[in-house]
Order: sequence, then structure tokens, then C-alpha cells
Amino acid sequence: MYQPTIWSHDFIQVLAENSPINSKEKVKELVKKVKVLNVNLENGRFSALKLLEHIDHIERLGLGYRFQNDIRRLLDVVALTYGSSVGLDKGEDSLHEASLKFRILRQYGYNVSQDFLRRFKDNNGSFIECLQTDVKGLISLYEAAHLAFMEESDLHEAKLLGMEHLLKLKSQENQAPEHINHTLEIPLYQRMLRLQARGYIDACHKRQDVNPLLLELATLDFNMIQAALKVELKEVSNWWKDIGLAQNLGFARDRLMECFFWTVGMVFEPEYHPCRVGLTKVGTLITVIDDIYDIYGSLDELEIFTDVVKRWDINATDHMPKYLQISFGALFNTITEMGSHALGEDITPILVKWGELLETFLVEAKWTHSKYMPTLKDYLDNAWQSVSGVVILTHGYFLINQDIKKDVSKPLEKYHDLMKWSSMVFRLYNDLATSTDEIETGNSLNAISCYMNDSGVCEAVARAYIRTLIDEAWRKLIKVHLACSQELANPFVDMAINLARISHCTYQHGDGHGAPDARAKDRVVSVIIDPITIGENGYKV
Repeated sequence: MYQPTIWSHDFIQVLAENSPINSKEKVKELVKKVKVLNVNLENGRFSALKLLEHIDHIERLGLGYRFQNDIRRLLDVVALTYGSSVGLDKGEDSLHEASLKFRILRQYGYNVSQDFLRRFKDNNGSFIECLQTDVKGLISLYEAAHLAFMEESDLHEAKLLGMEHLLKLKSQENQAPEHINHTLEIPLYQRMLRLQARGYIDACHKRQDVNPLLLELATLDFNMIQAALKVELKEVSNWWKDIGLAQNLGFARDRLMECFFWTVGMVFEPEYHPCRVGLTKVGTLITVIDDIYDIYGSLDELEIFTDVVKRWDINATDHMPKYLQISFGALFNTITEMGSHALGEDITPILVKWGELLETFLVEAKWTHSKYMPTLKDYLDNAWQSVSGVVILTHGYFLINQDIKKDVSKPLEKYHDLMKWSSMVFRLYNDLATSTDEIETGNSLNAISCYMNDSGVCEAVARAYIRTLIDEAWRKLIKVHLACSQELANPFVDMAINLARISHCTYQHGDGHGAPDARAKDRVVSVIIDPITIGENGYKV
């Protein structure tokens, strides 16, 4: 039996959502001032390092979405002036500057090469010794190396080198271990954006070297977004109560808040309110149906349910048990309503990927009931789809692109690999969070148990191998992501990366979805519940 939710409907409904009356006007005023600053940086005689650190600061504060055009123009200046070789032509570049330049340019889709690393190697191809104590440079190198492609072995070597020397340096008295620990815990590129912004804003309020204009804007912006999120949360909580799944299906997980937090991790920008509301509904439905297949339904019932969902026929439920009738009714009504309101036309037939998802659920249910252990390859061929990333992203595509007027019959085929590798990261993090007890009892198939069976290794070795697969999946995802980034700005492409990020966040310390602990609660509180409170002196209190 799963633990009950700690986030009741009544608690959600009384959340305070008001922000200061003049916040919107103040934010507009500060945005104008930052834009003037950006123009001055673009037109002035400033070093590449100053431009890059300014962009990095904006991104870390969670303000990047407000200044995308400004950032592109600044990066065009950097790329044009300093070339795509990223540091090879500027002998005075430090390891920090060269690494930062590579990371930010690659993140924004510029054609940059790992060749910048050559300048930091000796004639034997080894990294020069003086780098071993350059904390700032090593941190930037380690962060940059997490944007490597599969074939970029030099960057992979650099990541291992960065980790090795940062681990040594963090124990030294004259270093700041919190910065090193923060980097080694989760690299910046893989962090859930809102959680990263909250942590960075809080840290900046304790520093004296931060641009007060940017910090004030970031604080107000964070609190305004949070207030809007509370309004959305109340809306979906009313829906969740009305459909009654939590009350009628006592065996299933009640995870409305966790699903809402997940969607905030995927897309937080204020203009995408319909997307967050819709994806929260999708997430709760997936969670309940997953529990039907994993822990409750008989194989006969699951086969009937799968068939009815594939047919998408609300009139074909009479012969199903009551709990399945309730479940299909909630699914049918929710997705039909969502599909009929998107893009001004009924796209329900495109949204109905649920039958394909439930077929993968059914495959796993049959394996479990027959105690069959597939090979890791066979398992992953099914499991990257059963993790539900494709269904989530398919709905997200239409919910985030509501003004599309062109033919929508085959819009997602070109994003197959993007969705596959994002889903693979999701799946492997999910499996890595599986408890040892579940592996020992064999109650749930996962990549770890499959690899243990394939190779005859212990659980610790299997977990280490799955971590290498996660690293490979990230590198494949990054390459596909950057290929897609060559298009005009497309929020769906970022959504796919954010799906991988929120899966890392959710499963880093255990199953933060199925069995949320104090850490999971703290994440929700910091992003959705508690605003950043600032005292009269301008510092966080």
C-alpha cells in the first residue's frame, strides 16, 4: 500500500497566492533597466568573459526566459568575435573562460568543438598539472563536459579529471566545499530550472558581489511565478477532487502535488498555464493507471482494459469491473475535453497514444505474472516507452503550441529521437531509484534486475552500469536536442530536456513520486509554497 498524500485538497485551497500590488509594474521597470544593461554590454568594449558571466548569471537566476533575444545577440557577438573554435585563437583564455564559453554556446546551439581542450594538455596528451588546483576552472570544465556528445572522448576524459581533482580539493581548508559539492551533486545543465533558480537566488542574497538590479528582478519574478502556480494548483486540485479517483481507488497513489511539481519542472514560464494544467491531469491519470497494471488488476482485466482504451469507446465498458469503468471514464472525459479545445479543432485522435502506452504496461504485467526475466535489451526496448515520456510529451506539444495552424497529423515524427532519449533518461533514473527490497522480492521488473540476471553481477555493479547508461543517454539526448535547436525557438524542444531534468530531480535520492520523503516535500515547499521573503535591508530573511 502506498503512503497517503501529505498535500490535502483543503491545504491547497487555502494557500496564499497574493504578491505585492505593484510587483508587475516594478518587474516591468526592472526588465527595461536590464535590457539597457544588455545593450550596453553588446555595444561596449567588454571582454568575452564579462559577457558570458553576465549571461550565466541571468540564466542561473531563472531570468533567461525573459531575455532570450538579448542573450542570442550577446552570444552572436561572442561567436563572431572569438570564433567557433572556442578559445583556440585566444591564448590568454583561462580554463574557466574557455569552458564557460563552450558550455553556453553549445547550450544555445552554436557550432562549437571540444578542440578547445588541446590548449590545456601537454605534448603527451595529458592535462597540464597546474590545472589540478584551479577550482574555478575545474568547476567550469566539469559543467561544460556534461554537454558532450557520445563521440567526444576528450570531454568525457575532462569530466573524469574534473571530478577527481574537485573531490581532492573540497577537503582542503582554503577551499569553499559548498561550491564544489553543489557542482558534483548535480551538474548545472541537468538541474530542474525552478529549483536551481530558488537556490541561486537564496545564495545571492548572502553575497555582496551580486548585481542588485538582477537580484531584485529575480526575486520579484520568482515570487510572481510562484503566486501564479498556486492559482493553477488550486484549479487542478478541484478537478482531481471532482473526478474522484483518489477516493474510489484506494490502492492507487494520490500524487496530485507531485504531478504538478513535475509539470513545473517541464515548463514553468507564465504563458504556458494551459500546458501545466493539462500535463498535471495527464500525470495523475498515468500514475493511477500504472498502479492498476502494477499492483491491482488481473491479467484478464488488464487485457480487457487495454483493448477498450485502444478502441477509445466509452460505450464498451459495461463488461468491465467498476474500478476500471471509473478509471476509463476519467481518462476518456479528460483527454476528450483536452483534445477538443486544442488548436481550435479536435485532435483527440492524435492525443490517444494511451493505447500504445497501455500495451507496454501489459507486456510488463505479463512478464511479472509469469516471473519471466527479459534481457536488458528487451526490457529497455519496451521500458523507454512504458515510462510514459512519449505520452506526456505528445500532450505537451499541443498544449504548448496552441496557435499552430498547419497540418498537425504528423507533427511529432521528426522528434522521435528527442522523445526517445529523454524517455530513456527518465526510465533509467526511475529504475535506479528502485529499492533493494523490490529487486530482492522480484515484485517489479527494472533495468537493474535484468542486468544482474544477464551478467551474473551483484546489485552494486548493476547500479554502476545503469549509471553509465544514463550518462550515454544524456549525451545522445544533448546531440539530438542541439540538432533540433537549429530551428527557430521551439519550447517543445526545451520541454523534452526538462523532462529528463525533472526525472533526475525526482529520483535522485529515492522514489520521490511513489514514496516522497522530507527532501521531496522541501522541494515542493521551496518552489511552490514558500515565497522568497526579503527584509528592509534587501536581504533574505
